[in-house]
Amino acid sequence: MSENHRLPSEELAAFVAGYPYESIPQSVLRENRRRILDTLGVAIGAREARPVEILLELTHELGGNPQAGVPGHDLETSVTNAARLFGVMSHVLDFDDTHLPTILHPSGPTLAAALPLAEHQGTSGRDLLAAFTFGVEAGCRTALALGSAHYDVGWHVTGTAGTVAASAACARLLGLDERATHNALSIAATEAAGQRVQFGAMTKSLHTGNAAANGVLAALLAGNGYTASREGFEGTRGLLNVASTGPYPEALWDALGERWETFRVGIKPYSCGVVTHPAIDAVRALARSTGAPAGEVEWIELGVHPLVMELTNKREPRTGLEGKFSIAFAGAISWIEGTARHKQFTDEKVNRPDVKELRDRILVVEDRSLGQTEAKATVTFNSGETSTEHVRHATGTPENSISDEELREKFADLVEPELGEGAARRVISLVDGLPESDSLQPLLDVLAPAVEGSRKR
Repeated sequence: MSENHRLPSEELAAFVAGYPYESIPQSVLRENRRRILDTLGVAIGAREARPVEILLELTHELGGNPQAGVPGHDLETSVTNAARLFGVMSHVLDFDDTHLPTILHPSGPTLAAALPLAEHQGTSGRDLLAAFTFGVEAGCRTALALGSAHYDVGWHVTGTAGTVAASAACARLLGLDERATHNALSIAATEAAGQRVQFGAMTKSLHTGNAAANGVLAALLAGNGYTASREGFEGTRGLLNVASTGPYPEALWDALGERWETFRVGIKPYSCGVVTHPAIDAVRALARSTGAPAGEVEWIELGVHPLVMELTNKREPRTGLEGKFSIAFAGAISWIEGTARHKQFTDEKVNRPDVKELRDRILVVEDRSLGQTEAKATVTFNSGETSTEHVRHATGTPENSISDEELREKFADLVEPELGEGAARRVISLVDGLPESDSLQPLLDVLAPAVEGSRKR
């Protein structure tokens, strides 16, 4: 391979390192402020989740230089420790955003890496927003370059492409030049890991945590002169060819700065796998339109895309976490409680008799004519009457995005029980003002009110 020929990954590195902040469209920056707010919300809402508690206890035990905090926690630890913990928090509820073409969850690993490093560096809000923007773009394009074969064979793309996203964001924060940025991306490419067999287990969220921590490490190493193979992505034994039988390396650079992948990222209205959302929409619509209690339902037939059957067809979930991978449970709880947010996916509700009874009356049918954002639901009542709902674009998809008002409602629902109503409103205002913010300190303080003032530099 000629040294004079720039590789697709080198084009991506040049974009991350050199594209001016002033050239980023305002519409892109606005979308990414929404994603930062959403990611903070789902992370803080998960601060007492059992996987988070375990990792928090271990982080306290192992220690780390007090370089950065973690949203919602009275903790200061190393940047990499903070990134790992924040990354787990961002994903454990399965409530984080999704790049629809690839099912990558880009914002969790990106922000979980960038915010602790930004705190340690004393970065401005504008620089954090820029880093997040380039991290999301790099992660989404890596996922596209890996292609569907990567996910199909069993890789968790958030663990793999998410590591690249995190490294790109941190490389931008550190101000690395093009060559060092490419080294950071190549280091991240060899760190990338995570298998889909862990779906439904605590370890799934560890993929996001490790992606964030490894992305920080990759950028810091590269910034200190650590080198990596030039062909870490495109080489015969590089990431794209090793982890995919159908890579598309051109996706790394095609229309950079012209087509922004952030517009193909959907914000989740429900706290479970995105493939279940069309069916949840359909069930909720039927429950609202008919007004019938669950006891009058004889059965519900759900027509779904094949991925729903592959990923979320646990018929008898036993825990709230397993419930996130049970389309039948999600449908049942949505009919009974009117939604499927994080408060619906608990051990108690998964095992509640009335929910289990309705769950067992839900028939899930694979329908290859439906797209990933589509679903059909038909309810048959004890009376023999039927009603059908066809959802073509699920709530939260780019074609049916949630409004700013709905996003703030989701954020408040997650954050107010943890930090209080006033803190939630303050975070919303501070995230909106990131482009004009010279310091992240006000945001960092409100994210950790229990240690307010302890992060002042």
